[in-house]
Amino acid sequence: MGSSCSRFSGIGVIFVQPLYEQNIGYIARCMKNFCLAELVLVKPRCSLGSESRKYAMHGAEILERVKIVDSFEEAIKGFDLVVCTTGVKGGGVLRRYVVPRDAASIIAENTGRRAIVIGREDWGLTNEELSLCDLVVTIEANPDYPSLNASHAAVIVFYEIFNAVTQVESPRIERPSRNEVDKLLEYLDLLGRELGYDEARLRKSKLIMRRIVTEARFSALDLRMLMGYFGDSLKRIRECRRSLTELGRAV
Repeated sequence: MGSSCSRFSGIGVIFVQPLYEQNIGYIARCMKNFCLAELVLVKPRCSLGSESRKYAMHGAEILERVKIVDSFEEAIKGFDLVVCTTGVKGGGVLRRYVVPRDAASIIAENTGRRAIVIGREDWGLTNEELSLCDLVVTIEANPDYPSLNASHAAVIVFYEIFNAVTQVESPRIERPSRNEVDKLLEYLDLLGRELGYDEARLRKSKLIMRRIVTEARFSALDLRMLMGYFGDSLKRIRECRRSLTELGRAV
């Protein structure tokens, strides 16, 4: 990666179970156009051969370094911000969307490792995979024919990221790592259990909190302060519960 692309070194692309070599090649080519160099393929359903290299053009060098993994969880491991793309709109908390430009702005301001996830060409991402995403991006298109080819959707997102990263002013605010966000969600889970939440409510609460932290652009300091409040609240609830238990025994 040339010096002009050095600011993009922390951004990777994950393509989930690609079906066509041609699309892998096109995405590698688009990545080269917009200074992205790290490609991860999750359990590809096609070979990675001459066809993909032909369509990659000067992006063929990206295919030489491609990483192939067996699961979505393995692919996102090590990334602090996971941004998923989908062309299929639905309802519910799993399907809260941002447009590419807003997602690109969040990506540009983040100081950690960031991943852009491209779903399967034929059926996108599962609900379980979407639940692991910090942001879900959708591209508005003709409602009579809204579905875009994977590589076409990718190039729109890459373009917005390129513009946002090249325009962002340094130094950037330190954003929380994915491990820190996961720790916050652990506290939220424990608090919910103390309050008697069922599993469905716990899952929904954690997903909403993950999206709030990302979309509100929490700094690492913001998150650590919130984690402190959660930790203190949990401690106080447990102390009160113990006191009530001891009082009951005394009576």
